[in-house]
Amino acid sequence: MAFIKAQKVVRDENGVITSGSAAIVDTVYVSTGSKNHSKHSVREKLGRVLYLSEDRKSGIFMSPTRGLVEYNALTDTFEGVERDDSRICSQEIFPETEIHTVFGDTFLLLHFLEKCGLISILRAVFPKDEVFERVLCHILHGVLKDGSRISCDNFLRKSFASYILKDVPVSSLHSDTRFFTLMGEDSLKVSYFRTFVAAMQKQDPSFGKGCYVDSTPLPNDIDNNPFNALCCHGVSSSEVMTRLILVLDEETGLPVWYDIIPGNVLDINTVMTIVNDVADTLGIEIDSLVLDAGYVSKELIGAFHIGTEKTIIGRMPARKGYPFKTLYWEVKDLIGKGKYAFVRKHHAYFGIKKRIKLFEKPVYAYVYVDQYNALKRFSDYLADHEDEYAELKVKDKDWYTVKYGYFVLVSNIDTSPKELLSDYFGRTDIEVVFKTAKEYLDLLPLSKWTDSTVRGKILHDIIDTTALLLLRKSMRQSGLSTSEIIGRCQSLMCCRKKDGTITVETPSKQVKEYYKIFGCNVPAHVKEESFRKELGLKL
Repeated sequence: MAFIKAQKVVRDENGVITSGSAAIVDTVYVSTGSKNHSKHSVREKLGRVLYLSEDRKSGIFMSPTRGLVEYNALTDTFEGVERDDSRICSQEIFPETEIHTVFGDTFLLLHFLEKCGLISILRAVFPKDEVFERVLCHILHGVLKDGSRISCDNFLRKSFASYILKDVPVSSLHSDTRFFTLMGEDSLKVSYFRTFVAAMQKQDPSFGKGCYVDSTPLPNDIDNNPFNALCCHGVSSSEVMTRLILVLDEETGLPVWYDIIPGNVLDINTVMTIVNDVADTLGIEIDSLVLDAGYVSKELIGAFHIGTEKTIIGRMPARKGYPFKTLYWEVKDLIGKGKYAFVRKHHAYFGIKKRIKLFEKPVYAYVYVDQYNALKRFSDYLADHEDEYAELKVKDKDWYTVKYGYFVLVSNIDTSPKELLSDYFGRTDIEVVFKTAKEYLDLLPLSKWTDSTVRGKILHDIIDTTALLLLRKSMRQSGLSTSEIIGRCQSLMCCRKKDGTITVETPSKQVKEYYKIFGCNVPAHVKEESFRKELGLKL
């Protein structure tokens, strides 16, 4: 939800605004455990206030990026304003100014996409200029909005990209059904991944040789989503969801393939179909599987157990037919012993390996307690359910002290508990991929409602995720966050002259340093035609 935040508004004796500034601020509700709180973030500076409605829901502003403009917070829309508008005609309006647009973040990202090869990849997949530009618009918006709720069309209007990407009607970007329908074509998905994998293998011939598979649920409220199905999620809840399956390169964590399936389709056949699709389409043999609890089944254990060639790591389901809680009682007296303790990423763990039979097949069960999570979440539980806890049997009270940090991994790999956990979490960092797509890039909630648009939305988000992961990889040594660099670079503005020359403001020392991280200098001027040529666009 957006609102207008006005500051230092001064009116004369007639009620006419003589000074003051404003910005569009978004209210975002953030969940932290069992509690929710609101957070405010500035989406866009509106500049000088010329008129403000009594309820402060709308106003007229002299925006540094849009010029003279009216903004309505109720509809979250902008409208042009004539200089003789009765609401501001009594005011002294600044002379016609050069419209400044945000330069620093867009130029840097376009430079990076060209340098890392994604521009060439996308150009090969989308040979038509208008389609290619539309794809670039959405990628720039997806990565650079930095979690804000600004729409793609409004993002482009205030961005340097509007000078360069001129073949796409800006208004068509607001609700771009055409774009997501186009992206939903299966041939495009195949073309993109073939081109991407081939380009990555030119840089590193080992790319894609070792892959792993994981999945994540995508809950949504779409009535006609063809991929929706009622699915059990966790121990006691059920939800309508779609499921995203990702195949990732083992070394880089970059997506090399994906598929979307109904949320209730969780079996070995699904996994093997993905494995075969990757082999047939991309020529990549997957020899390592990392799976969530939904895929661990009798069929899976029958195919991947001690003695089989391909390796597997999966989370044991906490349901009937699996010794999930039985294993806890077997190791209960060992929890807290120093012999079985180790530390990973500032969390203290208990871990022990047990050779067991699951569905009559030999496997290793790795039993863990994340003691940090167990203690923190147990404390939260006690704070809200003190009376309930008091009624429990002593045996059940013991279980609750570890319940929220307890989990079991099933594998045919013979190693130490610490090494296997690092293998499970560390080599993939798959949660980073999912978190990036879900939170930063707004993969959730799904809001497209046809077969093609659902597929298109997810392919677009996978490409955005790839761009963001490559960006993060390049800046890893700096110790800076993506948000910090993007936010600071957004302060660098530019304006366009009549001859098409784009003049860039003098950058701050910090912006210069951020550009150097990516091997780039801040230009004083940019020629539209020259830059379009660099991107492979027609002149």
